[in-house]
Amino acid sequence: MYPLNFDGKLVFFPTEDNLKTSGFLMPAKGKDVVLFVHGMGGNFYKDGFLKGARELIKRNISFFSFNNRGAEIVKDFRDLNWEHHTLGTAFEIFEDSIKDIRAAISYLSQLGYENFHLLGHSTGCQKILFYQYSTQDERVKSLIHVSPAEDYEIWKNGLKDFERIVATAKEMVERGEGDKIILPLYERTGELWSAQRFLSFADKSNMEARMFNYDNLDIFSKVQTPTLIFLGKEDPYFLKDLEWYKEKLERSYKGEKIRVEIMPGDHSFHGREKEVFKRISKFVGKFED
Repeated sequence: MYPLNFDGKLVFFPTEDNLKTSGFLMPAKGKDVVLFVHGMGGNFYKDGFLKGARELIKRNISFFSFNNRGAEIVKDFRDLNWEHHTLGTAFEIFEDSIKDIRAAISYLSQLGYENFHLLGHSTGCQKILFYQYSTQDERVKSLIHVSPAEDYEIWKNGLKDFERIVATAKEMVERGEGDKIILPLYERTGELWSAQRFLSFADKSNMEARMFNYDNLDIFSKVQTPTLIFLGKEDPYFLKDLEWYKEKLERSYKGEKIRVEIMPGDHSFHGREKEVFKRISKFVGKFED
C-alpha cells in the first residue's frame, strides 16, 4: 500500500489577509474543480481523500485540497512578511474560514477553473456552509458534506461538567484571555482548546454552533445551493438514528436538489473513499457544461 504517489502539484498561495498557505492540485481537463476543506486537526494531505479523488480525475473533474487556518491542532502560519501566527484548530477563528476558501477559489480561478464544488469533511462542512451562507457565491455549483456532525451535541454529551467548562471559557473571554488554553479542559481530556475556539462550537449564540444545529437548521435551510451529504453507519459522532438526521436535512432544505446518502463507513469513510468519490463524481458531473 505504501509508499503512495499522487500526480499533481504542490502550491503555495496567500489569503486576503496575507497568510501563506499550501495545497495540492490534481488537475483534469474540465472547468470543474472539487475544493476540499478539511475538518478539525486535518490537513490537505489526507491520503484517503487523495486516493478517492482519482475517481474525479477519470471524469475530467479536478481536485484541490488545501490547508485552511484550522490545519493540525496547533500550527505556525507565516504571512508575506515572514511574521509568525499561531493558529491551527486550537486557535483559529471560525469566521476567518471565509478568507481561506475565498483565497483558494481566487487562486483556482486564475488557473481557468469556472465551476467550484466545495467538499467539506466534519467541521469542514460547517465552514463551506458558512461560506456559501455568507457570500452566496454563484461560482459555487454544489456543496458536498461528508459527516456533518454537530460538535455542540458531541461535546455536551461526551464531556462531564460541560456547562462548567463553558462558563470557565466565557470568564476567560471576559478577562481578555480568549486566546489562552482552557487548562481545566486540557487536564481532563488532554485536548488543547483556546477559550474563544471552544465557545465557537460550544455556545449556540455563535455562528459555528448554529451551522448544523439539528434542532434548528435555520441557516442550512437558507442555502439553496445543490447539496450532497454522506452519513456513515459506523460514525460514532452521530448520536441518533441516521434516518432522523436524513429526514431533518431533507425537510429543512429549500433548494432544488439535495441528496443524502447513508452508507457503510466511519467518520472519515476509511477504506470506502473510492465509493464516496464515485458518488461525488456522478453528482458533480451533472453540473458540467
